[in-house]
Amino acid sequence: MAQNRKNSNNQNYNNNNNNQQKVKHSGAKYTTYMPVTGPNKGVEQHLTTGWRLSKGELIAIKCVTTNKSNLSEKGWFGSVACTFTNTKTGVQSFHWGTMQKNGGKVVIDSMAFVINPRAKNGGYAGTFIRSN
Repeated sequence: MAQNRKNSNNQNYNNNNNNQQKVKHSGAKYTTYMPVTGPNKGVEQHLTTGWRLSKGELIAIKCVTTNKSNLSEKGWFGSVACTFTNTKTGVQSFHWGTMQKNGGKVVIDSMAFVINPRAKNGGYAGTFIRSN
């Protein structure tokens, strides 16, 4: 009987662990819009936003096409302006990236960083390893 009790406790423990959700560390979304004012008035803009927890601090990411963004034959925009903001300290950094027109994936080669709104579970923002 002690054997059965031990097994039932283990089953309850395993069931409780399986029901807990994993904590999400990053996410991303993609949208298009038409500005009504400013230098890009009436021109379709592509915007990818993301977030990442890094060492307990939230980093907000905003990548948007600019008037310098040219669409390549393969469907990627070059010269996409990306701003990283540490929401705790307010420190901002700026980087140039490339954005996929269909889906909004942004790659920043200088940082080895990717923002992918189509990744499972609400998107991904983080480092990538390039395969040769």
